[in-house]
Amino acid sequence: MDYSEQEERSTISESGSSNSYDQQRPSFADELGLMELLEGDRAYDLIYRNCKSALGDQCELLSILRNGFATVGSRAKLKAFQVFQEAVEMKHVGEGGGKARVKYGWCAVKKTELKSVLEYGFSQPRNDGCYGRGLYLSPDNALLECLKDSAAESEDGMRFLLLSRVILGKSEIVPLGSTQSCPSSPEFDSGVDDLASPSKYIVWSTHMNTHVLPEFLVCIKAPFNINRSAKRLRSPWMAFPVLIKALSKFLPPSQILIIQKHYKDQQKKCGAGDGPVWYCAALLDEEDVRGDRTSVGTGTAT
Repeated sequence: MDYSEQEERSTISESGSSNSYDQQRPSFADELGLMELLEGDRAYDLIYRNCKSALGDQCELLSILRNGFATVGSRAKLKAFQVFQEAVEMKHVGEGGGKARVKYGWCAVKKTELKSVLEYGFSQPRNDGCYGRGLYLSPDNALLECLKDSAAESEDGMRFLLLSRVILGKSEIVPLGSTQSCPSSPEFDSGVDDLASPSKYIVWSTHMNTHVLPEFLVCIKAPFNINRSAKRLRSPWMAFPVLIKALSKFLPPSQILIIQKHYKDQQKKCGAGDGPVWYCAALLDEEDVRGDRTSVGTGTAT
């Protein structure tokens, strides 16, 4: 989805805006060179529908602001992004028309980080590191995934989400537990957790300030427990001991020990959850695991 086909200036007129909007408008907007968007603006309407579709009535959308690239630093970032977009297009000439595959992605930020991110870029990878060292963004149709990494800024549940343009170029699959910090070869430009239906765009730390351009800031109020609901598993789940018992039916003890070791290592790195289980399962033959997963039944995560 392309949110950027709009007039260069905000739809708020210089004659003023409604009092209700002024009450919700972030006080830092002018300082950061952010321009308000209102209902009727193409970008506003697209983002609003996206948010309502993903979050329903559990969140209140307070305001949508567009980066005006008003400072010297932000304008330099815009030019750098355009240069790297052209470079990636030239790199892949002959591969489906030489496209840079620019997508939109969501990233949660703290209020205290906004100024430095918009002016200078991301200072360090902002994630749990389970898919390598880089900046993780959720596709524009996976806003709920982004909320996993967000935290309420105040008692009223205010959160800040950046919607950025992302140069993906040619993506490679990055497995859970990877320690990768740059493309595995010059052929690739970015990473994803799944090629067919990614829930994470992985922009390496070497690329995160040239291949990511924050374009919109969305301010919402969300309940404090939305992080937990966002993390609910969407697929069948089984406890690790149950998985080990099932796999022991057709794997030798030596391989079971390897799986247990990988599980413990990943649990220390990524924390408790289903991630380490399926990372270990991925070490095995996928069809065997899928079949056995079905045979032992499914459970519900608590």
